[in-house]
Amino acid sequence: MFKKHKIILLLVMTLLLFSTVAQAADDYIDKSQINSGVIKINNNNGKVGAVRVSKGGTSYDYILKGNDTIPLQLGNGEYTILVLESVGGNKFKQIAKETIALKSVDSNEIYLQSIQMINWNNDMDAIKKAKELTKNAKNDKEKVEAIYNYIITNISYDNDKASKLSSNYIPKIDETLKSQTGICYDYASLLAGMLRSVGVPTKLVMGRKNDIKEYHAWNQVYLADNNEWVNIDTTYDAGLKKGNAATTMIKDEKDYKIEKEY
Repeated sequence: MFKKHKIILLLVMTLLLFSTVAQAADDYIDKSQINSGVIKINNNNGKVGAVRVSKGGTSYDYILKGNDTIPLQLGNGEYTILVLESVGGNKFKQIAKETIALKSVDSNEIYLQSIQMINWNNDMDAIKKAKELTKNAKNDKEKVEAIYNYIITNISYDNDKASKLSSNYIPKIDETLKSQTGICYDYASLLAGMLRSVGVPTKLVMGRKNDIKEYHAWNQVYLADNNEWVNIDTTYDAGLKKGNAATTMIKDEKDYKIEKEY
């Protein structure tokens, strides 16, 4: 649960709407991975502060940490990419704008990629652990069960971290694995990175759960054998397990309301 992050998303969106418009600069937008449904924003000069990705009437805003990979998760079609530079405080000016057409990309492929908030590579300890846990799995569901059970058994919720969370926090899955603690955002990022690394399309989603007051993060996972996306909430189930209560891996979609998905 992370109430602060919800507030910041809304704040950044408002600021971007009033940003100063400047000339386009194609050098910032790397489209070499567009066939996988992602783009990379180059920030080698340290100027880029934020990115807005828009399609139709929907926009996603990102505060950048460096050269970040950003998903185009709104399906095939035309996207507008705005790259913005921080000019002090909460003010930004536009330094690049480009219209990008996404064509014939398998939507599930997007949810196998490493992106800003689900950053993974094969050298990470979390990814090595995922491969170890799933080495004898016969299908995707067994992979999901193995990683899910590991996370809800070994990762504990960090209430102190939740109360002190910075406004632009981005999870690091190896830090979550090493500390064995995290907030819901950490749980969801860790599950997504581990499952993506073993070939299971996984979304990190944000929104509301019916019995949780704070803004929440969980996952949707694609089970190929059944050709369906299912809701999995490792944060919730880790709490149940700690209290010796029964857990059910696949959640009822009626208990969740998705506002953002990555």
